[in-house]
Amino acid sequence: MSAIRALMSGMIDYAGLFPPAALDMKACVRKYSDYISGDDSWALGGLVVPAARLREFSDAFNEVCCGEREKTWLLSVLGSDDPDDSVTRISGFTQGATLIDAVEMKAVTPREAEDLISRLPDGLIAYIEFPPAKAGEMLPVLARNGARAKIRMGGVTAEAIPDSATVAQFLIACADAQVPFKATAGLHHAIRDRYPLTYEPDCASATMHGFVNVFLAAALAWLGKEEEAVIATLEEDSPKEFRFSEDNVCWYKNGLTTSQIGTMRRDFGIDFGSCSFEEPIEEVKALGWLE
Repeated sequence: MSAIRALMSGMIDYAGLFPPAALDMKACVRKYSDYISGDDSWALGGLVVPAARLREFSDAFNEVCCGEREKTWLLSVLGSDDPDDSVTRISGFTQGATLIDAVEMKAVTPREAEDLISRLPDGLIAYIEFPPAKAGEMLPVLARNGARAKIRMGGVTAEAIPDSATVAQFLIACADAQVPFKATAGLHHAIRDRYPLTYEPDCASATMHGFVNVFLAAALAWLGKEEEAVIATLEEDSPKEFRFSEDNVCWYKNGLTTSQIGTMRRDFGIDFGSCSFEEPIEEVKALGWLE
């Protein structure tokens, strides 16, 4: 396995229901069905579905996919503002060859996070999204309960994009607490640059984080590197600085072996949610890192 494949293996949770793609359920399910059986399925993670729309998902799955499939679909379910309703929907969900693998929820206090995690059925992975500034309070609760952290990397407005220092501090805090994380929103481009915020004609643009930057920065945090190095990696906007080969990736004075990348992805930088599965793949291929 090459270094770029180790970095991107199972990395992209498909979130086509959400802006800026905002597909209807049937179109989203149809696309995921195509992706899971396509040549690039090695980079595909789960399908992100709100708990309130699980019944709608089941109807679309039955119509589009005709029941059982060779490959199991893994769902990452977004909890709503009503935890009891979400848990009821999740607990009662059954649908052919699909399996709820993870649940993503928001909390603003440690007590709220602990309460949400305690309500979930056994065996589910819990991701808790919280204000990054509260990492010092929240991460000990997540570590104690075997839960994971989630960071929002953008949205359809420039204000939704966190600055590099905020992201770096979040990554370092998660590494210090030994809490794995996932990212969501605004991370469907490979390298940091200025991009349109939506798919609408003449929409505004903003500088957006690149998923290659973020997960290589996460690797530095995981290895205990200084904040300055983590921020520099997050802010690098030249693809030429990142040199991928079969055995490793090198940038600046940093280097990771393919084995180290695989271990980091398994134990720390888990994946990211994206409203597009195709864009990340196409961009990496255009950069010549992937055939």
